[in-house]
Amino acid sequence: MESLNLESITDQVRSILLRDIEAGKLAPGARIHEARFAQELGISKSPLRFAIYQLKQDGIIRIEPRRGIYIAIPTNKELAELVELREGLEGLAARRAAVRASAKTVRELETCFAGFDEGSINNRLDEYAAANRKFHRRLIEASGSSELIKALDVIKVRLHLNWLRARLPHKRDLVGVHREHLSIIEAIRAKDGDKAESLVAAHIANVPWATAVAAEFVAAEQSSAFASSSA
Repeated sequence: MESLNLESITDQVRSILLRDIEAGKLAPGARIHEARFAQELGISKSPLRFAIYQLKQDGIIRIEPRRGIYIAIPTNKELAELVELREGLEGLAARRAAVRASAKTVRELETCFAGFDEGSINNRLDEYAAANRKFHRRLIEASGSSELIKALDVIKVRLHLNWLRARLPHKRDLVGVHREHLSIIEAIRAKDGDKAESLVAAHIANVPWATAVAAEFVAAEQSSAFASSSA
């Protein structure tokens, strides 16, 4: 059972829900049973309901009157727009990180990938995935913008990254990914905001599931347009 500080219980409940969604423990379409969840946390329903309302406002949770509370399932259009937003906002975060970059920031980014080499990297998928998450989190934090951090947290959860990876399985050569990460770090070390921004935007756009989402959306839009013209 989670240990909660009653002073900020709603914020902590919200964080727990976000963490579980991001980790894939609560998949899109999953139902949230208020009584069971509150019991697991050892809290009343009130702070849970406040947290659920906040997440509904963010588009993360869907409430259906008399039916229940569910994790929202994003449409192809929403997914495509969220990927585009992530490209732009995380690119901006990289620009700000480069402008503000200290030796400490660069060391922290480099440390994320310490011990990885191109010869064995493709055999360490889970380890590299964890390093990747840490890197992107640190990069966003290095922007120094609490608003960017909050906005990107919501976007990443709404994208349901773990769900997307499972739904749209695409193997990616980690050597190329690793080189992209190192290039981003070099741009930040050089305090080159323009380059850091463009590298990060391209890095996100090139992720296979992001490409697949965009392709699915275009196909759906074309199919819809054809159906309308044939009616």
